[in-house]
Amino acid sequence: MTESALSRFGRQMHSTRRTVFAAAFASLIISLLLISQGNSFIDGNSPPPTIEAGRALDLVDDELPVTSANSVTFIFSHDEMVWSDDEYQQAVSSALAKLSELDIEILSISTAYDAPVDPVHLSSHVSRDGHTTAAYVRIGGTDDEISDSYDNIITAADNDVLDVLVTGSLVISTDFDTALKNDQVRAEIIGIPLSLVILLFVFGTFTAAMLPMVIALLMITLATATSFWMSDWWFFGLTQYSISMISLIGIAVSIDYSLFMISRFREELDAGAEVEDAIAKMMDTAGRAVLFSGATVAISLCSLFYFTATHMPSMAMGGFLAVLASLIYSLTVLPAMLSYIGPKIDSLKVPLPGANTKTQFWEKFSTTVMKRPISWLAPAMILLLLLGSPFLRVELNAGGIEALPPDFESRMGYEVLVDEFPAYTASTIPLVVVFDEEQPDWKIISEDIAVVCDGIRETTGVISIDHPLCYPDLFDTAIEEWPEDAQSTWYTTVSETVAMINVATEYSSGTEQAEQLIADLRVHTTTSSEEILVGGWTSYEVDIKNHLSERIPAVVAFVVIVTMILIWLQVHSIIVPIKAVLMNVLSVSASFGLVVLVFQDGLLAETLNFTPQPLDLIVPPLVFGIAFGLSMDYEVLMLSRIHEAWVETGDNTKAVAKGLQASGSLITGAAAIMIAVFSGFIFADVLIIKSMGLALAAAVFIDATIVRAIVVPSAMRLMGRANWWAPSFLGKSEE
Repeated sequence: MTESALSRFGRQMHSTRRTVFAAAFASLIISLLLISQGNSFIDGNSPPPTIEAGRALDLVDDELPVTSANSVTFIFSHDEMVWSDDEYQQAVSSALAKLSELDIEILSISTAYDAPVDPVHLSSHVSRDGHTTAAYVRIGGTDDEISDSYDNIITAADNDVLDVLVTGSLVISTDFDTALKNDQVRAEIIGIPLSLVILLFVFGTFTAAMLPMVIALLMITLATATSFWMSDWWFFGLTQYSISMISLIGIAVSIDYSLFMISRFREELDAGAEVEDAIAKMMDTAGRAVLFSGATVAISLCSLFYFTATHMPSMAMGGFLAVLASLIYSLTVLPAMLSYIGPKIDSLKVPLPGANTKTQFWEKFSTTVMKRPISWLAPAMILLLLLGSPFLRVELNAGGIEALPPDFESRMGYEVLVDEFPAYTASTIPLVVVFDEEQPDWKIISEDIAVVCDGIRETTGVISIDHPLCYPDLFDTAIEEWPEDAQSTWYTTVSETVAMINVATEYSSGTEQAEQLIADLRVHTTTSSEEILVGGWTSYEVDIKNHLSERIPAVVAFVVIVTMILIWLQVHSIIVPIKAVLMNVLSVSASFGLVVLVFQDGLLAETLNFTPQPLDLIVPPLVFGIAFGLSMDYEVLMLSRIHEAWVETGDNTKAVAKGLQASGSLITGAAAIMIAVFSGFIFADVLIIKSMGLALAAAVFIDATIVRAIVVPSAMRLMGRANWWAPSFLGKSEE
């Protein structure tokens, strides 16, 4: 009988194991060198450059260094004194004076004392009760310079007289980046040790349990290094979220793939096979299932590249690199290590009660289910539908600072400004005018822009729009002759290629009125002969909603169809792929329902340290793309063992029972490992990571229990031999 390509590849890994080890060591060294060079990640907490608001932000950052400066807001308060008291004012002045001692460029400091009798000015600088005042500081310099002085900046205003909270764009952005890094470390501290304990329980030996850890280590370094390298040139722009995805997905799949393959290797050794033959058989069976499983996960992740107006392509790339690295090392280094270890795979046994215990639980339970399939299937389906039903009332938005925990100082300070300062609730929408000419004719441009300004002033919800380009008469005189305020605005908001015009509005971002205002503004901006981009968070939210609603149907169809094709290629059946996809949809939907109950309705809000709020817009498509692929991970393994048993027996009921028994302990261990890894992310600080961790853990748990134990055997029993039917022109399942 002719050996398969994977079987021959396994023998090659056996014979060239030293070369494989050398290549793996070289890849580890190269990966560490690439990581040491740092990365060029873009800000994952701002609109991506592929959307209008993101492009506007990038143009402002590149062309208007003053307006794009990092800002820090110091919020001073006292229980008894008010802002106008002499001692209070002296304490604020002394605190802010410390900033001049730092090695940073202070562009401006705005305090209540700059215009103490101007009610408009005071409304954004003094709280309603007068006990709190805000100082807005704009800082220049490169990112590296600011990063080096960051700790000194946020502590500079500390004093013994007033309480101080620090917030602002610089602090909020830094908190997000720090939280993401801490989330990754925390998840690994939780997930990896739990995974090792589960592996020790499944294998019963320290030797076998450590091999998946080696594969996970190699995967993390290679995937991280590749993402660092790609961050310099990848056209979508990679963010720090891509690294979180490497830990979230990569650790789980790399350990699971190793688990499947090592188990099959031990099974072949126990049956009397020589080491080389055991490796060849392992690659032909478990290796084939791993390859199909990895392809399924990778395709699900690649579907997220279609959401070009979001940061999902960056996150998908992190997950894709993790899966790819897992496959590479699982199919090369792992066989080489097993070739070297051989029968010693069972050495160093661990004294864990019940470890590596063989039982007939899955065969007996599935047989029980298949005796009365409808009685088991109906309640299971009802339960899944009930779990998914809360998703019918899901609320979605583009997120924001509320994604940070409520006890973060930057968020606490922001909420003080929103709640206590009369003018802070007013939102500012930036309009970015892009000039085509190298030397613009300002008079002509201003006449065009003035028409847009006039229309915007009459728009419901607009408080004001005030910029030199809105007044053509100004350009009849030299800029030096303009009023001082107009000159300052011109020099800080206009370059030869762009101009930024701020529109003050009544509505806070995220509201329906704010979204309608964006649509109204675009009615006016599109009448200009110049290109005018509508920036800001609400603009991003409007565009991403439209983007997702347009593309989600195509992504879902792509994932479902390609997944069914991959499963058909493995089992050559029409019914089994359809059933597998439907079951996956049910388990993912149930996890969506649980996410709504927890994060939108506030279940466990205090325990998990978050504020109940609408789900982030990207969570449902992101979780679908990941969970659908990961749920198929062990679905593929299970179906491959059921199909093997079907080929051997030709009896559908026996094949299901035998296949579930053969894969039962493995899938239980694999699912437990995934849940352990994902659970580490449930304790993340950033809400999008926290919600993804819960959604993925729930999807895997539901799929590994309700779906695998009840729905699969009962549904396959009801379908009988029809499970394995395929039209003759497609090729039939072997019998």
